[in-house]
Amino acid sequence: MRLRPSAALVLVLLTCCGAEAETAGGLSGAKAGAAPAATRVCDLISEDEVRSIYAGMRIELTDYAGPVGPTSFDSCQITVDHGTTTSPLVPFLLQVSIDPVTPGEHREMLARFVIDGLGPSTELTGLGDAAHFVGAGFLQVYDDERVLRVQGGGDENAIQLAELVLPRLPDLAPAPELGTEPACDAVTSQAEAVLGAPAETRRDRQTVDELRCEWSAGREILSATIRGYGDEVGRMWSAERPGAETIDVGGLRDNGVYMRAGGIYLWMGDQQVGLYLRHRPHVPADDRAALARLADAFAPSLLDVAPRVGPARGGVPSGGEAGPGSLS
Repeated sequence: MRLRPSAALVLVLLTCCGAEAETAGGLSGAKAGAAPAATRVCDLISEDEVRSIYAGMRIELTDYAGPVGPTSFDSCQITVDHGTTTSPLVPFLLQVSIDPVTPGEHREMLARFVIDGLGPSTELTGLGDAAHFVGAGFLQVYDDERVLRVQGGGDENAIQLAELVLPRLPDLAPAPELGTEPACDAVTSQAEAVLGAPAETRRDRQTVDELRCEWSAGREILSATIRGYGDEVGRMWSAERPGAETIDVGGLRDNGVYMRAGGIYLWMGDQQVGLYLRHRPHVPADDRAALARLADAFAPSLLDVAPRVGPARGGVPSGGEAGPGSLS
């Protein structure tokens, strides 16, 4: 089953007073020539603003790096606690692209959703340059070379959240400079074997909760997502994907799943540290062995890397592709 549980451009969380002082054109205090007011997606919203849309007793905003791909995103996971014991917490994602997106690339994303089985999109007027619902609970808005996504939380709420965030996108810091993390560097040769060529571009990202590695060559993108906590939903999700195959990784038995749709999901140790590998475009006959070798190369270091990633906060995202293999 494929887990759909779930990287970040942002603004300093607004206080109650700050929210009132905000201008229609962006966050209060933003000045021409000043440093960008937002460095994370979670900085673009405040807990009070989220509560005004979704209600709830407690709101939690958590940074996530990614998903990475031909277009890379940073994400803010939003958890709304309504204070009931009968309704489980179901976090959802607010995502913003960190690279400029052309109209053609936006159209390619919509076409990819159809290929990936999410179904045709439904156009929504009056929001950004273009807006579409891609399946239930997944809103994508294209505006001024940015893509904004809300995955989960209800359609009407998603529209309200997008209307709140869109005017603030100019306040976001530019895309982070390309960089690498040692844990990703250590397996670059195996990653390049998947690509079939030396990596032309690297962009690794680390937040409190995740480590993301990205290698690209031409239009081929290979990404790895490491989370330092158990992900039972991901395990179930991956094993139930059509054509999924249980595999052995790192000398352990039945601790990985290869998915013909394009990835390997595996877990290690008592923490069930999770690793999700994704290759696009994906050729099942060519990728299986190379992805398995990359998973084996990662396996010995996962338990060492995971504590730097940190424990889960607010649960596992669900809906859309917000977990392993988040939409990209």
